[in-house]
Amino acid sequence: MRPALLILNGPVADPAAVKRRAAAAGLVVCADGGAKVAQKLGLKPRVVIGDFDSLPSPLPRWKGTTYLFDGDEDLSDFEKALRFLDEGGAGAAWVVGLWGGRPDHQLVNLAVFERWSKRLALASVDPGWAVVAGPGRHRIPCASGATLSLVPAGPSAVVTASGLKYPLRRTRLTRSSRGLSNQAVGPVGLEVHSGSVWVALP
Repeated sequence: MRPALLILNGPVADPAAVKRRAAAAGLVVCADGGAKVAQKLGLKPRVVIGDFDSLPSPLPRWKGTTYLFDGDEDLSDFEKALRFLDEGGAGAAWVVGLWGGRPDHQLVNLAVFERWSKRLALASVDPGWAVVAGPGRHRIPCASGATLSLVPAGPSAVVTASGLKYPLRRTRLTRSSRGLSNQAVGPVGLEVHSGSVWVALP
C-alpha cells in the first residue's frame, strides 16, 4: 500500500517535491488549514478533516473531496488526521508542514509525531526528511556526504550508528548537541538499543 500524504497548515519549502509526493501517494489528506496549503500547491485532497476553524474562504471547488468534521477538543487537527488514517488502515504517511509556524503548534506537532510513530510509519518530508526510529535495527536511506542528525525522542536514547564520519557505539544521546550534524561516509546503519530517536536529513 502506498503511503498517504498528510498536509498540515505549515510552510512548504519545496513545492515541486511535495507535488511529486502527492502524485506517488495512495491518498492525500489535509488536516484542516492544510487545505490552504493544498490549494496554493494546486493539489486536490481526497479528505479534509478537523474542526474547520482554519479552512480557506471561499472553499476550493474540489469535486470528490470529503470534509470530515471532528470537534474533539482534546486532539489537534494533526492528531485527528492521524487517527483517521490509522482507523482507515493506512500503514504509512508522509507529513508535510510539520515544521515552522506557531511555536506552540510546532511543539505539539513534534510530540504527536513521536507518539504516533509507534503506530504508523511516519516521515516528515518537507523540508528535508525525518523519522522517529524505535528499538531495533534500521537502514537510513542517504547518500555519502549527506548531513544526518540523531536526536532522542525523549530524555535519552542509546544507539549504535555506522557509516558515519563520527560513528556511535552504544552511545547514550540526550537532548543536546551530541548527535547533531554528523556526516554519512557510506551506507548508514542504526541500531536503537533503548528509547527512540529522531533521524533527520536537512
